[in-house]
Amino acid sequence: MKQFKIFLIINLVLLAVACDVDYEDNPNEPSSVPTSALFNNNMKRMVDASRDGFFSGRFTYATMQYWQQSEYGDEDRYVYRESMRQTQNTFYEIAENFREIIELNEDPTTKDAAASSGANVNQIAVSRIMLSYLFNNMADTWGDIPYYSYGSDDPDFEALRTAGYPDEEQILTPKYATQDKIYADILNELSEAQDQLNLGLDGMDGDNLYHGDVSKWKLFANSLRLKIANKIKGADASLANTHINDAISDGVFTSNSDNAMFAYETSDVNASPMYRAWHVNNRSDFAVGHSFVTLLKGENLVDHTHTSQPAGANPNPFSGLTDPRLPIYAQENSEGNFVGMFISESSADAATFTVESLPGSAIIDTPEFAETLLEYSEICFIQSELNGWDQDWYEMGISASMEKWGVASADATAYLGTVPAANMENVLTQKYIALYMQGTSSWTEYRRTGYPKTLIPPHQDYSLYIPSTDTWLDKTFNPLVEQVTDLPYRMRYPAQEQTLNGANRKEAADRLSNGDVIYSKLWWDVN
Repeated sequence: MKQFKIFLIINLVLLAVACDVDYEDNPNEPSSVPTSALFNNNMKRMVDASRDGFFSGRFTYATMQYWQQSEYGDEDRYVYRESMRQTQNTFYEIAENFREIIELNEDPTTKDAAASSGANVNQIAVSRIMLSYLFNNMADTWGDIPYYSYGSDDPDFEALRTAGYPDEEQILTPKYATQDKIYADILNELSEAQDQLNLGLDGMDGDNLYHGDVSKWKLFANSLRLKIANKIKGADASLANTHINDAISDGVFTSNSDNAMFAYETSDVNASPMYRAWHVNNRSDFAVGHSFVTLLKGENLVDHTHTSQPAGANPNPFSGLTDPRLPIYAQENSEGNFVGMFISESSADAATFTVESLPGSAIIDTPEFAETLLEYSEICFIQSELNGWDQDWYEMGISASMEKWGVASADATAYLGTVPAANMENVLTQKYIALYMQGTSSWTEYRRTGYPKTLIPPHQDYSLYIPSTDTWLDKTFNPLVEQVTDLPYRMRYPAQEQTLNGANRKEAADRLSNGDVIYSKLWWDVN
């Protein structure tokens, strides 16, 4: 009984937070909350939570070696703090708000008022799409999770059954749905939602992704469906191919103008997560990772003899080519060089290094930086893969990434004229480069494919060169989780789940190959 009360109290607190919005007038006497305000606030919370200095900076960016920490190294070596695991709680609060927007647009007593923010049917469809986006990222991070579906009455989908439900229908300890069911339903939700969108009616006010353009939301839903279907095709080819063909037929991104970009504002309070990390919270403890800088400089990683790694260990398929995105992705250090940060053993170890390159100024010094949820470049690389590593789609993917990041057209053309031909490794390595600042997507691709091969694996010796002093640093990547021999396959469930939803969490953990650990593979990870 005590356990039940604790869970109920926490859920009530979470619900109160989930319904929190900013009011222009008296916050103690709100007359009504426009669904546009709830949607816009919810979108910002989602991007903030998933792209901040913890969930991205210390987790996905560090895991994919885009960045490494220049002061603390535990997360770089795979020990993640509990607050990062508990980001899952924030994601469920956000999911509840999207569900509430749907309810407000369907309830006969509120739908007319909700329609002041856009056509009811389009608000419902857009919220379904964002629920799919959110739950896809959650499943990619943890695996089996409590899941909510708008369109399915599957008894295993028990999440969000609290607020707005009669007491007898509330579920405070939801089951963990299996990943195969979750992804199948997400694909179905995206298909139905893009069908539900009505191009002849108004879109959502307060939409900071597509500014109410319903046609763009259709493209986003289908492009996201293509991405997810391509991810799971190794585990369920039949389901994947059905949605791949349908998504392309229904229409996916065709240029960067279709990109799903969440733009921030110039004020500190509404600035981008990494600008706030550097300039508001004074957390300048990240630098661009050594392996990523090495890749972009067209160099190979080297061992302790200071020569290229043995054949097949860390080959750079773009050896000898300097990527024109390098000065945008990273800044020269104080000595005018691009030098990546090593994977440090401790804070003291990190403090000995003072010549690391910071992330690009456009990323950390620009408050209105736009975070990418999905882009045309990735859709091009997917279609290159689906067409046998097609050269044209490969080149279009590189070009789209260059254009998005503002590379001069002459530089982009020159680079394209020198890149090696499309094949599995080249396409997927370019995809990794293009997915910079999209850590979860990049991590998912690595787990699915094993590429790029240019990362420093656990337990490997490597060295980095310091041009200004003509010296070498010899390092070894020593993970703090002994059993890990590759990048983590997942994040562990929040510790509080063992108390609040112990039986269901245990059942889900028991379905994992090694239990609730970071080296248990997910369902679609058949590489």
